[in-house]
Amino acid sequence: MKFCSLGSGSSGNSYLVSKNNSNIIVDCGFSLSELEGRMSQKEIKPSEITAIFLTHEHDDHSKGAFALAEKYNKPIYLTYGTFKMCQKRIKKSYNLTINIISPLDSLELDDFMVNVIPVPHDAREPVQFKFESEKTTLAIVTDLGFGNKELINSIQNINALILESNHDKNLLNKSRYPKNLKDRIRSNYGHLSNEESLEILKKINLDNLKWLGAAHLSKENNSPELVKDAWKKVFDDKINIIDPDIGMPWVSI
Repeated sequence: MKFCSLGSGSSGNSYLVSKNNSNIIVDCGFSLSELEGRMSQKEIKPSEITAIFLTHEHDDHSKGAFALAEKYNKPIYLTYGTFKMCQKRIKKSYNLTINIISPLDSLELDDFMVNVIPVPHDAREPVQFKFESEKTTLAIVTDLGFGNKELINSIQNINALILESNHDKNLLNKSRYPKNLKDRIRSNYGHLSNEESLEILKKINLDNLKWLGAAHLSKENNSPELVKDAWKKVFDDKINIIDPDIGMPWVSI
């Protein structure tokens, strides 16, 4: 199994997960042309995508998903709540294959078993995903306010983990953000702080973890150094930081 990121921040989020001829794109938070360009940089053609999975409806995750699906005739998997909130993006002329999924579902898709994980976030029916292939497991976990029990149970003994570490609490409190935005970010339905992501890592078995990456870092209210200082308390191997603008190259596990 291999995976990469096309970007991981407020300007757009998207990940690719591949095995053999199966290529899943998780979230499409860029315009269609931007997605095509970023995929080209990763040496993958949009026509080679097997399926599109959406975590939730926010623009930085769903912006180009339906245009991509229409142009390249690719199926989309999303919860009913996400589908309802994304209908404004679906033109009447589109001929799409929509697959409604439910939290805690497990789906077989070519070379993958995809597990659907419900998370607390300020969206209609948000989820995250764990991918299993043979004996290898990868979870992509961003955009949540805290580590709920369903998430903690799902990512025990994971082999690779992409985990949000959005902000440092002190930097956020001192920032020029308006109070309502600060309240949204630090709420139980907002985004994980470095301390909150650390609490998740403390609650899972890391013995089989081969790769750990921090995602969705705020440019204004966080830094790679602060994330590493927090996470090294529980993980003494290399901690990878996913660049908010350009994502990260392919990683094989």
